[in-house]
Amino acid sequence: MPSSPEPPVLSARAMRRVTFAAAAGNTIETYDYAVYGFLTVILSKLFFPGAQPGVALLSAFAVFGVAFVVRPLGSLVFGAIADRFGRRTSLLGTLVLVAGATTVIGLLPTAASIGIWAPILLVLMRLLQGLAAGGEYSTAMVYAAEFTPQNRRGAMTSRVQLGSVVSLLLAAGIVLLLNATLTREAMTAWGWRIPFLLALPLGLFGIYIRTRLEESPEFRALAQAGELPAAPVKEAFARHWRLIVLVFGVAAFQQIGYYVAFTYAQSYIIQLGFTPGQATLATVVSIAVAIVLVFVGGPLSDRIGRWRMLLGLSVVMIVTAYPLFAGLSSARSLPLLVLMTVALGVVPALYTSVAPATYIEVLPAKVRGTVFAVGFAVAAALLGGPALYVSQFLVEVTGDHRAPAYFMMFGAVLSLFAALAVRRRRATPLLADRVAVADGQSPRREAEQV
Repeated sequence: MPSSPEPPVLSARAMRRVTFAAAAGNTIETYDYAVYGFLTVILSKLFFPGAQPGVALLSAFAVFGVAFVVRPLGSLVFGAIADRFGRRTSLLGTLVLVAGATTVIGLLPTAASIGIWAPILLVLMRLLQGLAAGGEYSTAMVYAAEFTPQNRRGAMTSRVQLGSVVSLLLAAGIVLLLNATLTREAMTAWGWRIPFLLALPLGLFGIYIRTRLEESPEFRALAQAGELPAAPVKEAFARHWRLIVLVFGVAAFQQIGYYVAFTYAQSYIIQLGFTPGQATLATVVSIAVAIVLVFVGGPLSDRIGRWRMLLGLSVVMIVTAYPLFAGLSSARSLPLLVLMTVALGVVPALYTSVAPATYIEVLPAKVRGTVFAVGFAVAAALLGGPALYVSQFLVEVTGDHRAPAYFMMFGAVLSLFAALAVRRRRATPLLADRVAVADGQSPRREAEQV
């Protein structure tokens, strides 16, 4: 990295603007994914009406996972754009694509109107969503982190991560409101379209915010020094494939835990015999608690180190996943249901607050966008996307409502080994780290700082 450019010195107001702009698109992207997850029971009836209930639900979950299959392709496209043409350019492109595709889903005719074309068009829109998502999360995190010194980076990236969790709350809240105000017949006939159509005004607002962004200091420094990679994808795979694997490992539990605890849980609870309104209420409370935990987790990682938290949380999830699902599946009252749903989301929420800063600090600036996007997108495609399907499949095959715990434990084991690998790495210095030095602060220098 060139040493000539001055470190970025931003006011508190400017930092809030950077955080908000990065989080806004992340919020919209996750909202679009979450809406589909919360409406899978209805969508399964509308787009796969001829199948048995269990098969139709699995089909709807499979379409949810389709978007994750193309995320690696999207990561190659938008990650390369971020490293070659700028973080800002990539952020605008992903937001336009995901908001447009989600709006179209809200306008799609169902299988009753156009037959087989209905699920085909649904899959196509989900593919476009997946392409955009392949670069959105990683680029937003990279953009925000590159303005922030190390001793505040966990706090900063966790604020951006809040966008993802808030979007879950927004999506769940809208679905809960619709379930409370509409009859089941109205919800199935037209109410399900409303959450998807809201992506249009949300997307336009996000695009407006992002057009006002400046480029990140890291990218500007590379551009001024003439060090932008001509072929970031080639360089990422040829020289940094181990880092792609490391990002995948860290993301493993983040992907599985996040989608099982905050998206699959709603459909899972309905299958336990609770009403859609009760299931959504329990999920909303769980997400609300998760927002607080994400807010706390990032700053905590600035104090005690990233790898310690990643390791400890992975161990806790391995030990508690099965008891948590046992308690959730045996809940018979609404208060107990809410309590167990909240408990299931505690560790995933804390983990997802720590992981983003970790990704940034183990990656070199030249290919940070590409390596982060590819590693994270592959984890999303192989673990996050299939999370709903695999969890439901385990229940269907075993007849055991506690079976999804095994999938969460699997992800935690992968991330446990990744946390040990992070421990052995020294954090990559960023230009923003020089701000802390100029202010008389002392960023940690030992290997365990990440």
